[in-house]
Amino acid sequence: MMRSLKFGHWVALLSMAAVVASCGSTRETAWETTESVGALDEASKAKVAELLNQANAAWDGRADMNQAKAAVDALKAATAIDPSNADALSNLSHAIYFYADCHLRFDEDNPDLYKNTHEEGTKAAEKALSALSPDFAAKMAAGSRIEDALDTLDRSAVPALYWRSSNLGRWAKLDSFATLLSYKDEIRAVMEFCLAEDPTYWYQAPDRYFGVFYAVAPGFAGGDMKKSAAHFNVSMEAHPDYWGTRVLMAEEWAIKEDNRALYEELLEYVLAGDPNVIPYIKPENQCEQRKAQILKDDIDEYF
Repeated sequence: MMRSLKFGHWVALLSMAAVVASCGSTRETAWETTESVGALDEASKAKVAELLNQANAAWDGRADMNQAKAAVDALKAATAIDPSNADALSNLSHAIYFYADCHLRFDEDNPDLYKNTHEEGTKAAEKALSALSPDFAAKMAAGSRIEDALDTLDRSAVPALYWRSSNLGRWAKLDSFATLLSYKDEIRAVMEFCLAEDPTYWYQAPDRYFGVFYAVAPGFAGGDMKKSAAHFNVSMEAHPDYWGTRVLMAEEWAIKEDNRALYEELLEYVLAGDPNVIPYIKPENQCEQRKAQILKDDIDEYF
């Protein structure tokens, strides 16, 4: 299971970061392989609708690992038939992130599946972005950097951009610290776009993401613990009962700042709460309680 690094190990990594930053892994993006398809016939449209209904039903039960996987599988099947469906592809990226983050991450015997599933989620979002904007797709196919193609997108792209960054960031962190650093400029530009276009998306997700970004990045790469705390606080104040923000602040900010009291306060808030406080995200909050309990149990490893 992936857990936060001890503070001493973190410092050691940062001291090496300037040397290894250029050594991170690279990945093949979806826009390097995406192919165009023709119009769907009526039978194909009906099949896609059926699969999307199956995905929605399974998503409602996503607290169960098998149902989360069923939602992913149905969305994969639907978008294989209709790769022009940007909403379904964005939803697939989201569903993959949840399946990996709230189920696979707890399987200590299969870390490669956890990492590779986030890679699949990244590609699903890339396909969504290409489906949303032919101009964006053309720029990316021509070799543009994503931060130089954002001007072809609008607010409707925020879900795909956010879930791509979330999956990509997790995949990169699981790969290596050097890989994570190699994507920092791209991720920052994308999340700045999301923050400007739709700051309230997914319970103030852009601020939450920047809370993590500024905490994880070393100073020479733009890290700033004050900015991190400010973004975490904006997200928590806007949506105090989206518990993922508190767990991330405990894991990424409180440990690095050696603030045991805040660490305990954030985790206790989550552990003492009713996960049904926001019914739609009860599965997410149950997942965060599971993470919080692990972090609480491991407190003496970090402080």
